[in-house]
Amino acid sequence: MKGVIFNLLSELVQENFGLEVWDGLLQEAGQDGVYVSSESYPDEMLFSLVAIASEKSGIPANDLVRLFGEYMFPHFYKQNPHFFSADMTLKEFLLSVGRVIHVEVRKLQPDANLPKFEYVDEDDKELTMFYSSPRKLCMLAEGLIAGAAKHFNTEYSLSHDECMHDGAERCRLHLTMA
Repeated sequence: MKGVIFNLLSELVQENFGLEVWDGLLQEAGQDGVYVSSESYPDEMLFSLVAIASEKSGIPANDLVRLFGEYMFPHFYKQNPHFFSADMTLKEFLLSVGRVIHVEVRKLQPDANLPKFEYVDEDDKELTMFYSSPRKLCMLAEGLIAGAAKHFNTEYSLSHDECMHDGAERCRLHLTMA
């Protein structure tokens, strides 16, 4: 997991719960909290922080991960405006994740461990995304979709009827946009 993810998690926790809570999470996880954005860290470090935060807050880990994904989107947009055009729609953006954005990320960071997305582009208002990753961070993808929908001012509904957490080979995320 890239350090930028840990840095964004630090910001989210500190903005919403304060520095003391973040320091407590780090202490309990046995981490120092110094993350270089471009460096890679073991996935378990992030999963440990999420598990501890879930235990302390009583909020299910998947809900926290989804919230984190939603929080991440505006930061992604701010750091990568070149991936967006003025007239882009939510659907166009989502289609660009696997076809453009991850291709470009791989050029800059060949060691990046990116999820795989496949698409069924059904019509103007519907899109099915298939997510697969050994990390099983489909809830992060759900959160990023929610953040993107806010950015593009698009109402949508999402069904997640196949999930790797339930034994499926990949997650099926079906979106219907208003």
